[in-house]
Amino acid sequence: SFPTRRSSDLKLTVVPAETSEEIVPNISKYANSQNKVSAADFFSNHPFHMRTESYSRRVYAPPAQGGSRQTRWFYERARGQYLVERAKLGAADRKRFDQEHPKSQLFAKTDLAKVELSFRMKPDTVSKGAQKNFAAFATEIGESWTANDRKYDETWFKRLVAKLVIFRALEKAIPRQEWYPGGYRANIVTYGIAKLVHDAEKRGKVIDLDAVWNAQGVPDGMIGCLLKACEAAADVITEPESGIRNITEWAKKQACWSSVARGQVDYGPGLENHLIEALEARTAERDGRRAAAAVSGIEAQAKVIELGGAFWERLRSWASPNRAFSLKDDGILKACSQQDRRLPSERQCVLAVDILARAREEGYFDDDEAPRIRITGRSRAH
Repeated sequence: SFPTRRSSDLKLTVVPAETSEEIVPNISKYANSQNKVSAADFFSNHPFHMRTESYSRRVYAPPAQGGSRQTRWFYERARGQYLVERAKLGAADRKRFDQEHPKSQLFAKTDLAKVELSFRMKPDTVSKGAQKNFAAFATEIGESWTANDRKYDETWFKRLVAKLVIFRALEKAIPRQEWYPGGYRANIVTYGIAKLVHDAEKRGKVIDLDAVWNAQGVPDGMIGCLLKACEAAADVITEPESGIRNITEWAKKQACWSSVARGQVDYGPGLENHLIEALEARTAERDGRRAAAAVSGIEAQAKVIELGGAFWERLRSWASPNRAFSLKDDGILKACSQQDRRLPSERQCVLAVDILARAREEGYFDDDEAPRIRITGRSRAH
């Protein structure tokens, strides 16, 4: 239990910092049990969403075909963030914000969930609706993050955007097809994507998402193959198994996905132009992580130098009697404090920045600190 203070208008619960990410969403959940609050409103503070938000604020997408301006894909970790950020700005800055963050490139947690699970070949789960799908996604991400959060890096984010580009392109293209039955578009999109991913996987390949990211659009040949998969999916979705009358309910069943997955689709020879070997995709992921680590090391080294040796010596003096900091931590801080003699390595600087972050969480504050560089996904404050 946690200390709680009550008044007629306020209930204040003091939560330990180390468990806040787990506890705060549950406090909100159970406090709002009488109100209609969606599942997606919880889980906002999970590190997965914080990191995704960070990438969305700093990673520029290449100009789309025919364009010259780089833009960002704005991720709403919490509802209304886009409008709040926009409302803070003056007229000139608001115009720049609109140019850099087009409304068409705004996406929310439920959008992320349906796109990710479509590409993870779970269209039956996606078809259960935004909230149930998000709940399943949250569980899956929680487990995956615990196992290895490093895979959710900048390369992953760029490929997530590519998936959004594909998903939205299909949403626009499907209603224009002659075979379109006039309904169930959401089901057809998720099933069509899952089908192509499944068929590519059988060939030992994956969709070339990096090409979609670089173009900020879906090549005609790729959209043609996706539409063929969607057409095959539509045939299955609109003809439920005997005994099932409701098409929407049929789309929620594993049997529906199994039937779509088993079907044969003639994509023609053009499909191979839009697939890459799975090994090649994994190599690109590793290269991206190495590049990101190099940038992080350079940034950390810049921060250590900016703060100066005296700063790190003061931090070392504060941390040395604190059991939360190890002898290794002390050695790193010592190296940074003696930077005038020998510049600490990038690796040492990365660790030093991490120690500083932990110290601040423990309440550390330096009155003599020079204006510092904040190295985050959002900004650099000087």
